[in-house]
Amino acid sequence: MKLKEKFIIYYLSATFVILLFVGIAVLNSIKNLSINTIEQQLIGQSNLAELYISQLHAIQNEGSNELSDETAKYVIGKLGLVFGNIRIYDNDLRLQAASKNNTESSITDMENAEILRAAAKGNYAYLVKDSTAFFASPITFEGNTIGILEIIYPMSFVERLMSGVLNILSIGAFIFAVLMILISIFIAARLTKPINRLAEVANNYANRIFTPLEIKGSDEISQLARSFNAMGAQLQDYIQRQKQFVSNVSHELRTPLTAIKGYSEFLAEEIGDRPDLKKAVFHLNNESERLAKLVDEVLTLSRIETGREEFHFDKLNFSDLVKDTIEKMMLRAQKYEIRLISDITSEVYVRGDEEKLVQVIVNLFDNAFKYSPPRSTVKVSLRKETTEAILMIIDQGIGIPEEDRLKVFDRFYRAENARSISETGLGLSIVKHIVDAHSGSIRLTERVEGGTTVILKLPLVD
Repeated sequence: MKLKEKFIIYYLSATFVILLFVGIAVLNSIKNLSINTIEQQLIGQSNLAELYISQLHAIQNEGSNELSDETAKYVIGKLGLVFGNIRIYDNDLRLQAASKNNTESSITDMENAEILRAAAKGNYAYLVKDSTAFFASPITFEGNTIGILEIIYPMSFVERLMSGVLNILSIGAFIFAVLMILISIFIAARLTKPINRLAEVANNYANRIFTPLEIKGSDEISQLARSFNAMGAQLQDYIQRQKQFVSNVSHELRTPLTAIKGYSEFLAEEIGDRPDLKKAVFHLNNESERLAKLVDEVLTLSRIETGREEFHFDKLNFSDLVKDTIEKMMLRAQKYEIRLISDITSEVYVRGDEEKLVQVIVNLFDNAFKYSPPRSTVKVSLRKETTEAILMIIDQGIGIPEEDRLKVFDRFYRAENARSISETGLGLSIVKHIVDAHSGSIRLTERVEGGTTVILKLPLVD
């Protein structure tokens, strides 16, 4: 997952969590406020009803500590028109009168008895169930409880209120979420843009492309960009000095190497029949040739990297070039006891430097022969695919570990499993530079049954 996507997900997750908690808090606050308001309203109604009932009781039942059924029914008849659904119970929780004949209730008799007993002790008590509030309060006269008043209050309007608030919050949350998505995308893009540029520059540095990065500002990313630029300049200077040093040393070595090689050939003719001297001169000649080859490769690579190597591009019949190179490599294949087979598509044309492309193919064949066991097979195929010519060289050798497949194109790099084989470590680096100069590509893959597959692609021309 990209950093930009992570930013967006984090922003949205935080937004949704905040919206959820805020929504729950708002709904609970409105619900509690509504219930508290209803509670205060019911307390006020019960106080008025108690005052009215106690006065009526004083007139009709003077001296009695019990509210008579007649008074209860009379009170219900009057107060039922004002308060709606009300009931009056005596101290034994017996129903004396009700404003509605339907006594069905959403609460059980046990639940109703609990709030009535609580009210009989002189306290207000209520229970909300199934959108209905059951509120009970004591009816007192001269400090004595003479009955219990129960007001049954519908809470449907609270549900409608909560439903309306929930709809408003949902719409608001949706609009807010859309805005936060747009804002988070904008912020994430702004934050990750310089980071992406830093990542691109780091990737360029890995490929030795030291393009300076300009990020204005004084924040940490700008400071990091300036550090990157300083590091790139130092690396570029170091690599340039290193290349110049290697080039200078190689130039200086050519003259003494030529002399050593000439004298070793002269000695080979003059030593006569002494086996010990013949062996010494033989090794001297071989090592001087190997060192001369290394110097030539270093100078070639140096010229290519500095742009001093000349390329002569012409339209080439790549099929014929590959076939001719295979013919030339047959003797070398026999030396390594390699069976070389080919499958070449005819009339494959590319634009390139014939000498340089032959050098590429020879290098690839040379590697395939060196790293393959005797009596193994090297397969060569050339085919056309849309706009590219694809050359594949498949061997049955030791293969290249995955972690080394890109590094082997660096100068002097040797894969860990190839250290024992005598080689300069410059061949594939030269191949890569030549292929890049032809706007092509080259990659190495490992076969399941062992060995290495080289895939070389060059642009086709008509």
